[in-house]
Amino acid sequence: MKKIVAYGTPFMDFLVGLDHLPTKKDEGAQIRQTSWQGGGKVASALAAVGQLGGIASMTGMIGADTYGDFLLDDFHYYHIDTSHMIQDGSNAFSVVLFDPVTKGRNILGRPSTSRAYTLEDIDPAFIASHDILHLERADEISHRLADIIHEAGGLVAFDGDGYSDATQAMLPKIDIFIGSEFYYNTLFGEGASADSSKYEQNLASVRALGPKITVFTFGDKGSAVLSEEGYYFAPGYSVEVVDTVGAGDVYHGAYLFAIAKGMSPADSAQFANAVAALKCTGIGGRSAIPNYEMTIEFMQTGTCDRTLFEQKRLRYESFGSN
Repeated sequence: MKKIVAYGTPFMDFLVGLDHLPTKKDEGAQIRQTSWQGGGKVASALAAVGQLGGIASMTGMIGADTYGDFLLDDFHYYHIDTSHMIQDGSNAFSVVLFDPVTKGRNILGRPSTSRAYTLEDIDPAFIASHDILHLERADEISHRLADIIHEAGGLVAFDGDGYSDATQAMLPKIDIFIGSEFYYNTLFGEGASADSSKYEQNLASVRALGPKITVFTFGDKGSAVLSEEGYYFAPGYSVEVVDTVGAGDVYHGAYLFAIAKGMSPADSAQFANAVAALKCTGIGGRSAIPNYEMTIEFMQTGTCDRTLFEQKRLRYESFGSN
């Protein structure tokens, strides 16, 4: 099993399930469920890697407060190495509203007050001891980390959730690019994702810029992947959606876990679809991440034992109630 290391910003998420999302002035709504969970793009991806049985480490800044302590404990719950996380300031925090009507989410965020992570904070030997580096932003730190992992013979993966010129410029350094439907539509035109007949040629244009493996996710429709092994569209799975928060992050983690385990790019996409679908059956980005056995059972039968999900739901509801 290959080892994965990630650099990014861990968030503390307070998830609030409403009966509906208020849209009018002075309109109220009923709270049906709350949960305190870890969030953040690469942070939740690593939680998926750990839950599935992979080997993962996190590097970067984290709050020196109650939220930061909670997040470190949560990383350890998923067997993630946090030896190279630096605690400082207050942790990034989000209130995440979701409802059964829109099946979407609205996020209210407060940034961290931690100091900036610097080039001097990087431990090159630690980064080089891993096989895959997962990134969420195309900044100076990410470029340096990418150079280190490449010098060690490893791969760079990138979460292309939102489009940026900086990300486009970094594509030559990215080996595994996983972009969102939003990113795809920004590149190829509003509504382009509705035309599946052009997926292969559009993925080819992105892959030509550098990534060995190019993936785009299209929500419950599925995901498309292009690699040296060819093009494949992995259809999505039908589930009763409770909350979509973190679905893309978890997809990334599941995809990298599958690659680390030796699955093909196409099989990795199908596996990641299943993990992300199961995540959507529970609140937040962490409570319904399945383990490997549950995922395989779901892929084979369409169902799985949900005991683990109930245990984690109770775990995340308990924080803040003491």
